[in-house]
Amino acid sequence: MKKFAFLAFLATIMSVPTFAQKADDKGLVLGVVQTLFDEMAAANAPGILATGTADNQLVAIQKGRDGKNRISAINGEQFTKFFTKPGAIKEVMYDPKVVIDGDWAMVWGRYVFFAEGKLSHCGINQFNLVRTDAGWKIANGASTIDPNACNEKEKVMKP
Repeated sequence: MKKFAFLAFLATIMSVPTFAQKADDKGLVLGVVQTLFDEMAAANAPGILATGTADNQLVAIQKGRDGKNRISAINGEQFTKFFTKPGAIKEVMYDPKVVIDGDWAMVWGRYVFFAEGKLSHCGINQFNLVRTDAGWKIANGASTIDPNACNEKEKVMKP
């Protein structure tokens, strides 16, 4: 019985670093996404690019005024050109969900986008991240963009 208790204790101690690693990874992964949003708000192109892999790609599914979706895919360099005025935008992804499997992670959730202090649009962001020698990096992402998709909770949010 003592041998079994010792083995159970040993297994518990050995699993603690695994649990801590996963919790740490979640914080690190969410930190990369938040850094992306912060660098977008700062209109800092090098900072935006630093959050992603060299060949990352972003896909946007944008609802037009005619009700039709327009799908566009751009690389990180093209993405940075949307952010030219510091403080002009703020993006908030509240209650993000995180899935991690080894060196891959996915973050997704609803977001609210403010431009010049006013609600611009809402939608869903989804990011795939990979662990690199330099830490977690965004490999690709996708967003829905719809000015009419904000729910009641989002309509009252402030930047």
